[in-house]
Amino acid sequence: MKGRISGLASFSATVKWCLALSWKTSIFYTLVRIAADIVTPLLAIFAAFVGKYLIDLISGSWQVDRAERVLAVFIAVLFAIALVRMVGAKATQYAQAMQSEKINAFISMDMMNRSLSADLEFFDNPDYYDRLRSATQDSMSVSYILWNVLSCMSAAVSFVGAFVILLGANPLYGIIMMAAAIPASIAAAKYTKLLYMLSLEQINENRQLGYVQFLSSERAYAQDVRLFNAGARLKERYRRIWDALFIKRKTVTRKRSILSALLECMPEGVVVGIGAHIAYRALSGYATVGDYVLFTGLAAQLWGAMHMFSSSALQIYDNKLKIENIKKLDTFENKIQDTGTLHLTKVESIAFENVTFIYPGTTKPAVQDVTFHLANKEKTVLVGVNGSGKSTLIKLLLRMYNPNEGRILINGHDIKEYKLEALRANFSVYFQEMHNYSFSLRENFTIADKSGTDQHAEEMLQAAHGQDILNKAAAGMDTPLTRHFDPSGLELSGGQHQKISLARALFRTHTMLILDEPSSNLDPKAEHEVFQSLVTLTQDKLTLFTSHRLSNIALANKIIVMENGRIIEAGTQAELLANKHRFAELFAYQKEKFETTK
Repeated sequence: MKGRISGLASFSATVKWCLALSWKTSIFYTLVRIAADIVTPLLAIFAAFVGKYLIDLISGSWQVDRAERVLAVFIAVLFAIALVRMVGAKATQYAQAMQSEKINAFISMDMMNRSLSADLEFFDNPDYYDRLRSATQDSMSVSYILWNVLSCMSAAVSFVGAFVILLGANPLYGIIMMAAAIPASIAAAKYTKLLYMLSLEQINENRQLGYVQFLSSERAYAQDVRLFNAGARLKERYRRIWDALFIKRKTVTRKRSILSALLECMPEGVVVGIGAHIAYRALSGYATVGDYVLFTGLAAQLWGAMHMFSSSALQIYDNKLKIENIKKLDTFENKIQDTGTLHLTKVESIAFENVTFIYPGTTKPAVQDVTFHLANKEKTVLVGVNGSGKSTLIKLLLRMYNPNEGRILINGHDIKEYKLEALRANFSVYFQEMHNYSFSLRENFTIADKSGTDQHAEEMLQAAHGQDILNKAAAGMDTPLTRHFDPSGLELSGGQHQKISLARALFRTHTMLILDEPSSNLDPKAEHEVFQSLVTLTQDKLTLFTSHRLSNIALANKIIVMENGRIIEAGTQAELLANKHRFAELFAYQKEKFETTK
């Protein structure tokens, strides 16, 4: 009993949620839909009565004075009803189309907001991706639940009107019709839930299908797929996953179709039975031909209303599950809480104090017991092989993650004490995995700092040795990057893309600059010129950069060497070479590659 009450409460909450959403997106369109869904079934019942008396008049069962004038009035009324219903249907169609646009935009923005506000760690979690994909997919169905709620209202009005009239004629008509319709509704409810739960179980496999399609059509993979002749294997993989999904859905759908076909024969049979009963009464003189038309029509309307009501209610239930699935994204609670109150205007010092961090879902620390201090205007380089923890320290400093142990201080305050937006606004970062956008060249800069000018962007692009990009940009800063959306877009090499990303980091207003492997894709000449520019551009700023190329450390006042997530030594280049430890070993190894052997 408690479960039923809980289910009704959840159903009611879903209906209220949908009506509130409808009201929020458009009061006018909501009122148009509600009015149409109430008036339309009432007009249908009224038309049925007018039709009854019209047939009785024509058949002679109803004798009146001036029958021709009464006949003309009835015909005019039926025409008016048809006209009102046609206009109402068009108005409803228009209102639904316009409001669907508004609702879909509202829901899409809500899903974007959820994704953009989620902690970075969730994007390392495949379960979150499954939930996000499922919720994004389900969000597009939210407008349907609203129309189903309104359809339920219309069906309820139609049902009550037809049921009351049928009860007045013969109590058994309405009761038998209801009893015949209930089994079909129960079966439909059961299989609606089964199919939806199956779709949730298959969301990971559906993501895999989408990924295989992405690989077959994405430009970044086009060369590899053709070189490896991988098209056949991709298609085979797609077909194998799809076949497994289809077999499960086919089994459930087949059972639903067979059972619903059998059960829906019952109410159809009741409609025929009611018609036969009234026909025999008409032959016996206890009913008129108009009664036959009226009550068989109302019986069919009652069954149609019950079918529409149960179908709409099931759709609401189905979409209720989808709405609950969207709400499940809220169970991924952000750990990065923006509770700080201090406003940071300039980064003057940074201190890591015994910081340890373990990525969610792993057991080995990415960084462990890390302690170091950066002073004002100091240039520090983090050195270490890939996976040593350099990039992780940057993510912790930007509060993309919180440390498991220890703390990070800026200007003597724990970074959690600062407002998150103010904290990150002081940093400009070039990430090792930085991406550019298929927007204009200008927008690739202003996305990082909307207050910057074209002139400043061009200056920073030149500082990043990107004059070749400006030379190719036929429309200047309006030139689109990539040809995803415009055939005149720039297609650039990996090194050129890195120059734009690096220039964007320099373009952004900042008080501290962080560069994570800033020259990994640059040729030796461009690398040398970029670092010459950085010497000038970072002269008055606290700067942190990472590198596994020791030829680039001339910019640094301090070198921190990391290995397996720990700091194993720190100092100037001269001090570390004198120590003859890990840095000296790496330096000697890289130096050997450039020396000519005899």
